[in-house]
Amino acid sequence: VTTSIGSALYGADRMAVIGGPAHADELVHDGGALVAASTDEDLAGMLAHLFTRGGVICEMSNDPLGVEYAGAAKNAAALASGATEAQGLNAAGAAAGHIFQEIWRLAESQGGQPESMIGLAGTGDLVATALAPGSRNRRAGELLGSGVPAAEIAERIGQAVEALESVPMLAKALADAGIDAPVTSGLSELISGELSVDRWIALVRTSVPPPALWRRRVRPGFWARLRARLSPQR
Repeated sequence: VTTSIGSALYGADRMAVIGGPAHADELVHDGGALVAASTDEDLAGMLAHLFTRGGVICEMSNDPLGVEYAGAAKNAAALASGATEAQGLNAAGAAAGHIFQEIWRLAESQGGQPESMIGLAGTGDLVATALAPGSRNRRAGELLGSGVPAAEIAERIGQAVEALESVPMLAKALADAGIDAPVTSGLSELISGELSVDRWIALVRTSVPPPALWRRRVRPGFWARLRARLSPQR
């Protein structure tokens, strides 16, 4: 992600990320809610202060990587839900949920914090995007789901569509990290034309995330006794 590249080039204390629901037209007239993230508290504080003075609520975060991944997940989820919406809201919600969960595993593997995904930069921005009638990523998903080739979508919309570029990169990053991400991978293949819309819908409806890791306290020596019981008898 940009944060990692910038930190390597210029130092983490000189990098910051802005996230959150901030549609431009509405931001100018009615304000918004942002998060300024940096590993440098002074830099995050300065940015938050500048936005607050301008009438925009802005909270601070020390997790720029998580905030950046949250924004990427939001764009991908909006594209996925748009591509699935013709099959119903449940399918659209499932697509967005799968995408969010898969990309979050990637962020978490690199040190991202859960608060970034469930806060303003993640779910907050996703809700704003899902409700916005002019959302580029959601509209792009609708066109993609109707069979329009990805190469034609930006021209039809008249604006760049972030998720069309970022989803293939996210799918590759997930694969390189060894993280199972069938829905993100499928969305990437839908963009490239390798996967049909019907197969994409079927993939969303049948994908089952990995089970949760149940954390229960066990008595001392439990695992040793279990291994002894399961080991072959001599």
